[in-house]
Amino acid sequence: MLKKILVTLREVARHPINRRARWAAVMRYGVVQVAARLTPGDVCVPFPNQTVVLVSPRMKGAAHFIAPGLCEFDVMSFVMHFLRPEDLFVDVGANVGAYTVLASGVAGAKSVSFEPSPSTFWYLARNVKLNNLEKLAEPFNLALGKEQGVMHLTEGLGTENYVSRQAEPGRTTPVGVAALDKMLEDRQPVLLKIDVEGFESQVLAGASRTLAQPSLRAFIIERMGNANRYGEDEAIMHERIRALGYIPCAYTALDRGLHRLDPQDTGNLIYVRDVEAVQKRVREAAPYRFAGLSV
Repeated sequence: MLKKILVTLREVARHPINRRARWAAVMRYGVVQVAARLTPGDVCVPFPNQTVVLVSPRMKGAAHFIAPGLCEFDVMSFVMHFLRPEDLFVDVGANVGAYTVLASGVAGAKSVSFEPSPSTFWYLARNVKLNNLEKLAEPFNLALGKEQGVMHLTEGLGTENYVSRQAEPGRTTPVGVAALDKMLEDRQPVLLKIDVEGFESQVLAGASRTLAQPSLRAFIIERMGNANRYGEDEAIMHERIRALGYIPCAYTALDRGLHRLDPQDTGNLIYVRDVEAVQKRVREAAPYRFAGLSV
């Protein structure tokens, strides 16, 4: 437990937003975490360009949305810098809707978002309404997979809920499943984000037409080893992604740099088809404002 706390504090100190006042940021983080846990209700967190995100301090993983806020700073910034109002963003594993708010509330793009947990979906839908995004964002209380059906999702793990191999009374809840290709039909996404705690290969199995769409210029996907719980080899899955012409990259928001990664790198990967074109696009984007900074 102590090790986990120290790792978290180090990440807060190293967060790009905190680079000019690292120790003050660590102190502020501690105060915010204690205060949030003493708050009897939900917390409305300021997000870029006067958007907000409503979270429950008691939800596992929600603390990262409270402080430092843009917890996945570079990837979140990529979404805001890359998208344009005419684009379609698809958010698979949307959780409380942080990326949906950034895509539609900051960049002005249309969003289609999927979150299977009924309790977490409530926050996703609420955040769409709080930011007046009903005309831009479509939230669905669904899991995505290879085909339509029903699966069992863990409960009480917040941002770390995952599809379970079997029903476990008191620990899982049944959720509807659909294929992404079927849900999108002939719509043309420009950016796709998949964060499903190791279930990525099943999502991709139902998204072959989507991945082949010429409109899809980039997608964000985790490579954290979580696929092991399903007996999947993530290395093979990522080989198949690269075989489709996608190049793994990382983004550094402060200098708006898109950098090619080694095929074996892990973490939040940004796959792009045309590195030079995507690099040009993010550099031409208007800055967003957050925590007194223009990024």
